[in-house]
Order: sequence, then structure tokens, then C-alpha cells
Amino acid sequence: MADLYASYTDLAAHEVEGADYERRSVSVTGSRWCSIAIHGGGIEPGSGEVARAVGASMMSHYEFAGIKSANNGDLHVTSTNFDEPIAQALVTGSLRCLSFHGYTGTSGLAETSLGGLDTATAGRVQVALQAAGFRVVSAAQEINGNDPANIANKTTISAGVQLEMSNALRASFFPNGDLSRTMRDSGQRTAAFTSYVAAIRSAYAGQARMSCGSVNVSRWATVPWASPDTDIVAAMAADALATGGPHFLHLVGRFADTNNCLLARLAFNTDQTITLTLRKRVGGTETLLATAADTSALTHAANRFFWLRLQISGTTLQAKAWQDGTPEPMPWMVTTTDSSLTQAGQVGLRTILSSTNTNTLPVTASFDGFQQLSPQRFTVARSVNGVTKAQTAGSDVRLANPTTLAL
Repeated sequence: MADLYASYTDLAAHEVEGADYERRSVSVTGSRWCSIAIHGGGIEPGSGEVARAVGASMMSHYEFAGIKSANNGDLHVTSTNFDEPIAQALVTGSLRCLSFHGYTGTSGLAETSLGGLDTATAGRVQVALQAAGFRVVSAAQEINGNDPANIANKTTISAGVQLEMSNALRASFFPNGDLSRTMRDSGQRTAAFTSYVAAIRSAYAGQARMSCGSVNVSRWATVPWASPDTDIVAAMAADALATGGPHFLHLVGRFADTNNCLLARLAFNTDQTITLTLRKRVGGTETLLATAADTSALTHAANRFFWLRLQISGTTLQAKAWQDGTPEPMPWMVTTTDSSLTQAGQVGLRTILSSTNTNTLPVTASFDGFQQLSPQRFTVARSVNGVTKAQTAGSDVRLANPTTLAL
């Protein structure tokens, strides 16, 4: 059924704010994520309540809520046409967006149809929801959220996540399956609602910001890891182009202290090229171990995120890097061996400005999606002239969310 209104602008010319609809928004200082429901209230009941709970105190959130006594469906404006300015400003200023909707569903099942162009975050959401016992399916074309014009995809990375929650799922969030405004406004929620929200919030993985107010001074953020072997990944960016000398952003493994650890480093150079190296710090002396042969596909820009992955297994170190929003490359870009540090230690992040850097200070380094991918568990998928292994999910380690490090 076609929308009654072609846009929010059209809707606002015919409906009365405060009587027919409300716009509700909360900004969370420092958050680079947002949680939105553009069909909240009585339009797609339950979607606004989930968006607000997911965002509460952690990420900025927005709800367009239908509050008519009847016919709230008339207020539905499709995601590609939703031009409401508060929502637009919130999403376009965010790195990542979670957009919550409701749909009929299939066969009365409680399920989430997952879509959107931010496949990396969608993958984390899917893993978290399934681990909590919720059914997740790939969204059908008509609700997959893959149109670049969809408001969820108007983030700084031009990608977002769309979560379509079935009628049965949304009903399970309220006592007796009651989706009425009276019940929703009462604040009563079921254990299923609490578990669903907690699962999605857990996918808000490892954000950190490090404010570099001086050159040649390291900033560190680490968490314990029991194994000497590690496989960690994070997205990272700097808020300015480098002048005078590079910005250095790192992943850290086998961290005993600031003088003893293994490192994968991205150098954001003054000509906007990026250099990937493997390094070690032993007894306070930092040594270059290996340099990636080709990083020509990577070009630095202010606030542009790049993923960096570091794997350490025995004496082997490997790393790769790719721009956020593009597929992870299959081969490792740089590999080397080193036996200087063999004991388990912490894992984490580091940033430092070159001693020759002349940027106006501070320079802020931002990190997103930090997680530990291994040790992985494997199951045999099939055996044909040998064994083919199918990888299953490993354990995650995540930084406190969000963590701001102004050192």
C-alpha cells in the first residue's frame, strides 16, 4: 500500500505535531552511533520503545511517533523519503546507525529481518542476537534497507543497519502481547525485551577516543587476554590530515607493559598515503619487523576509518588493513616471525604523533569495533580428499563502551 504522504515535509503540512505525531530525540555527547525509529508510536508499535532502550545513555536516539487514536499507519513515510530534519542531522553526523522497524513477519514467528549496507555491524548484531536465542533472517528485498537513499545509510560511512522486527517478536516484548499505547506507555516490559535490547547493545563494540595533546607521547588502552596467541581487529581514524609528520595508530598484542609488546601500526602520512608495519617494543626499544609491500589502495582523509587486523600465533605475526565499508582482503598484507616476546599479555590500542608532527593540537584518534576474534573453534564441515574446516564463532573481548581516553 502506498504511503499517504510522499515525505515528512508533506506530512507536516497536513498533520498536527503534538496531536497527531511527536518527534523525540536525545543526543548523547561523544557518541558516534545512533539508534532511530522513524515509524514509532502507533505506526509500527514497539519499534520506538526498542530504539530508545538500545540508545539509552549510550548512543544518540530518535523516534518519530504516531500518537493518533486511530489510523497511525497514515503517518508512515518510507525510509528513502524520510526527510525529517532532526533525524537527518542525527544520522548524517553519526558513524553508525541502527534503524528499528516493524513488519508482519512469516508464519507468526518471532524474528528479526536484518539488512542495511553496514554489513560489518549487522554481522555483529546477528551474532549477538542469535547468541541470546533470537531468530535472525536475511531481509527480503522490499525491506532489506540496501537503498543508499534509506535514512539509515546516510551516515558518515554511507551505511547503516536496518532491523525489521516481526509482529510476533514485538508482541513478545510486552505483557500479554499487548502492543497498545496504554501498555507501551506504562513502562512494562518482558524479559524478552530486556534480553533483546541487551544483545544489541553488546554489539556496540569497543569504541575509544584518544586525544593527543602533544607529539611523541604514547596513549594506550589495553584489556587482559589469557592466551599468548591473539587475533584482534579494530577500525581507526584521525580527525585531521597529518602535517609535518605522521599520525601513528596501532593494535597491540602480548602487552606486558608500555616497553614490551608487539604492534601492528598504520601510519597516516603527510601525503595521505598509509603505511602498514609490524613492530616490537622490547626493553623500551621499538624495532621495525616488516612493512606491507602494497597499501596503495588506502588513502587517508580526516575521520575516514580503516580496519586493522593483527594475528599473533606462536612466533608468526600477520596484519592486514582495509577501508571501512569495503570487504576485508583475504590475504595478509604483511607477515613476519619474531620470538622476542612469547608470554601472554594484554591486547589493545595505542596512538602517538610523530616527533616532527605540526598539526594544531590536539589530534583525536578514534577507534571503533575493537574485538578479539580468536582463539577460534573449528568444526569439520566435510572431508573430500582431506579435511575442510568450517570456522565457528570465537570469543570476543571488547573495550568498555564507550571509552574516552583524554591522556
